Amino acid sequence: MPIKVFNNQDKVKLNNRSVVEYLPDIEDKLCLEKDSIYNIIFVDDKKIKELNKKYRNADRTTDVLSFRYSKKDTDIFVSTETAKYNAKFYKEEFNIEILRLIIHGILHALDFTDYSKKTKEKMWNKQEQTLKCILH
Repeated sequence: MPIKVFNNQDKVKLNNRSVVEYLPDIEDKLCLEKDSIYNIIFVDDKKIKELNKKYRNADRTTDVLSFRYSKKDTDIFVSTETAKYNAKFYKEEFNIEILRLIIHGILHALDFTDYSKKTKEKMWNKQEQTLKCILH
């Protein structure tokens, strides 16, 4: 299984089982290579802010950060606190927002970007299409 999950926070209760059950479908839908590793690391806002400042020079929290070390090795940090806030703000279930952020982080690792209107639209369409597919 290319996607591995690590819960390195204790601020937000996270039901790992409700996330892990969808990982094989995400792997299939995004055609992840079986010998690649995508570490999904759940962190709190403090940790993701530190990472964002250190590696992106942005002194603020964010929901997800992807670090691709090689074609086969990626760490994706997801802030559970920001995910919980986003879920409430957008009236979405928390676990669905977590899955959305996992997909978003993996798409970044697969060279999708959301830095321009055109690339953001392409990436977000792929993200939402993947999410819809795995949930049904």
